[in-house]
Amino acid sequence: MKKPIVIMVIIHDDLKKHHKDKLYADHFAWLKTELEFVSQREVLINMSEPGDAPDLSGYNYKNEDEMAALLGWRDRLHDAYTEMSKNQNFDRNLIKFILLTRNNMHEKAGGVLGLQAGVAAIKGHCAIAATTFTQAPAHEIGHMLGATHEDSEVVYDGWWHDSIMLADPFTPLRGNAYRFSDKNRDNIRQYLSRLP
Repeated sequence: MKKPIVIMVIIHDDLKKHHKDKLYADHFAWLKTELEFVSQREVLINMSEPGDAPDLSGYNYKNEDEMAALLGWRDRLHDAYTEMSKNQNFDRNLIKFILLTRNNMHEKAGGVLGLQAGVAAIKGHCAIAATTFTQAPAHEIGHMLGATHEDSEVVYDGWWHDSIMLADPFTPLRGNAYRFSDKNRDNIRQYLSRLP
């Protein structure tokens, strides 16, 4: 039997007034369905409230350099990731941590929020994503599973909808297709094919 994909969602302190069930419904329930279809594996999503892991949920993610923020997040996760990797029911390459935040990573000049709603270690185990776009967390999880921007697409079915990995200046004007493109589905399957 294939090992599950485990997504550990750390809800940041700046989302403590948001209910975790609503965050799950908006950003992860539909993604779970898509990932289980694509991977043919069980997908376990654990939503950790701010008080559950205060050393993680208080991480200062706002940084002009997204990669510096990601590296700091990776370092902060070291002990939790190492501990989870010891569990024989999981494969360390299938454990993914994502810090779910209220705001984008930084603001552009003039105080206007930038489009940088997240960052992820490509085929890695850590990411940061804001709730400013419904599909931002799914997008960053896609990167951790091998999906790319280049293989994304816009789907038209009476209106234009972005597949999960598409991110450009027009993204806020289009709908969410709630799925990966066929090419990115293949990318994810290829990444997972080498794992137990």
